[in-house]
Amino acid sequence: MKYLIPLLSVCATPVFADCPDPSIDGPEFSVTGAELIAPQSWDVQAHGTHVAPCAGWDGAFIQTDRVAGFLPIAPTAQFQMDEMGAYILMVVVQAACDPVLAVRSQDGFWEFGETANGRQEAVLWGAPNGGLQVWVGSAERTSCDATVTLETFDR
Repeated sequence: MKYLIPLLSVCATPVFADCPDPSIDGPEFSVTGAELIAPQSWDVQAHGTHVAPCAGWDGAFIQTDRVAGFLPIAPTAQFQMDEMGAYILMVVVQAACDPVLAVRSQDGFWEFGETANGRQEAVLWGAPNGGLQVWVGSAERTSCDATVTLETFDR
């Protein structure tokens, strides 16, 4: 029995222990595609303690060539998305520091921000209805004020 307990603790450790964890809840917001034609913004904190890309993403079919910096484990924000069928979604992060953006849609697809216009931007063509998780980190292991903006465009 004394050997079973350490084995169970190792087996219970998440496979992606050093990666952003979609199973952890973050602050939640509800939006529709039509509402986001007029961009909506939320104040957040950009921070991260875990290196991105993380080792747990290797071999998980996650394209990590556009992410470099530090991300938090829990999502910075979660959005319940409805009526998205007719729209293209843009997720934008502006921050006082150099931000890093990771987005995961309901269907498990990861998208990473690209630097454009002095901010991080990710475009989701065909974002599904349901949950959208956003992680806002930083290029350095620092913390700063940031803003997440969601905007939709007609297809």
